[in-house]
Amino acid sequence: MSVSLGLVDTPTVVVPGESVDIPVTIRNSGDVVEAYDLTIVGVPDAWATFDPPRVSLYPGASETVVLTVRPPRSSEVRAGDLPYGVRVVPSEAPETATVEEGLLTIAPFSEVAAELRPQVRRARLGARYRLAVLNGGNIGEELTVAATDGAEQLHFAARPTAMVLAAGEQFEAGLRVRAKRLLWRGTPRHLPFRALLTDRDGRAITLDGTLVQQPVLSGWLLKLLALLLALLLLLLALWFGLLRPAVQSAAQEAADERVAQAATQMEASANEAAGEAAREAVAQERAENPAAPPSSPSPTPAAATGGGQFATALTLRTSPGSTASRSYTVPRNRVLLLTDFLVDNPQGDTGTLTITADDVRVVTYGLENFRNQDYHSVTPIRVPAGSRVTLTVECRQPGTPVGAATPGTCQEGLYLNGVLNRTRP
Repeated sequence: MSVSLGLVDTPTVVVPGESVDIPVTIRNSGDVVEAYDLTIVGVPDAWATFDPPRVSLYPGASETVVLTVRPPRSSEVRAGDLPYGVRVVPSEAPETATVEEGLLTIAPFSEVAAELRPQVRRARLGARYRLAVLNGGNIGEELTVAATDGAEQLHFAARPTAMVLAAGEQFEAGLRVRAKRLLWRGTPRHLPFRALLTDRDGRAITLDGTLVQQPVLSGWLLKLLALLLALLLLLLALWFGLLRPAVQSAAQEAADERVAQAATQMEASANEAAGEAAREAVAQERAENPAAPPSSPSPTPAAATGGGQFATALTLRTSPGSTASRSYTVPRNRVLLLTDFLVDNPQGDTGTLTITADDVRVVTYGLENFRNQDYHSVTPIRVPAGSRVTLTVECRQPGTPVGAATPGTCQEGLYLNGVLNRTRP
């Protein structure tokens, strides 16, 4: 019995995830009919199939069997040469089994996946993001990290700026995003940017992100300053209009009373001796105590209702073909003045997104029309205590994020911003 393996002297090249056929020729050099079983050696059994897996040959006959090798597309299947063997076992004489050797070359492939976490951040000047990177290929990768924005309104700082990842390795890099100038007042400003991961061959992965820049002087702070200024003007008006004239009038009346008393005493003592009368008048005047001016009560400012800046986020996952909702309920003794909000569709899902406030529909968006969408209200939307702001999503089909597998659910987010005031009990 003899066995010959096709292309013995030349390595057989196969790309992970694809297949290659190797001919194996079996010859019966004996003098009896024999059946032969074929198995693979040195390669996982799940990779290889024989067609047919068993042959029967007459003496002197031969037959070619096709060996199909299909390694999985995985980072665990490392690139390089992999020796293997075909083991042929005669059914009548298994002790005479023969192994024919060959060489299989696993071809290299690159597969880098990355994600920017989070995609949206709010800050007055700068914020930090994370780049999660996975090398899903079977060779090492050298990557550089950079970022850019088309409007040139941002500064970027990546740590590290370069990385080397072995096959199957994961890593997180930091990205600092900072606005070039402050936003002193007005509505928040959306500054989109792109993070870039570039390999040694110049291929790049692009990740979209947004910095929502908040004003330094927000609406509630300006209202507080205006209230304090109005209170100061009211106190000045009370002083110059009421209190100061009252104090001046009381002092003048006290001075006039003392002059009248002195004149009366001098007139009464005029009939007496001039010298004695003068001395008594002087002594009496020195002994008198001046009258204290009457006091005036200070005004007491009225109590005010306090409030504070409000921000929260709602996230929602929805199965395809179904509808789901998530709400924020305004607490007791509070009222929410909703000034703006941002809706987020990071996966590129398709369907419908609806936002209601106090059971009144505010907006409805088609998910396929946006990734990030902001809404600003000139007049704040008033949501009383016990009422809800609700995010409702009708998922038609989940999207496919860049460099990742298709998710099983739609994923949307709602970011609310406004003022949460306390109501009088």
